[in-house]
Amino acid sequence: MGGLGKRYARTDELGVPFAITVDSGISVTIRERDSRDQVRVSLEEAASAVSSVTEGKMTWQDVWARFPHHSSAAADE
Repeated sequence: MGGLGKRYARTDELGVPFAITVDSGISVTIRERDSRDQVRVSLEEAASAVSSVTEGKMTWQDVWARFPHHSSAAADE
């Protein structure tokens, strides 16, 4: 998991607001840069969730409330 943490750190430094990790052929994890919180969504819902937040149609809190989630802040430190 250390390799993934390093990738997250690099994208955080670049200012990338969301990181998407493909967990399987049917689900992905979306990680929000500022909070380091993560949600798990279906592959079909991933693009819609990210575009809704970036276009201002939803907030990250809306996504957090809608999908299974966990906070990774403690794990990344």
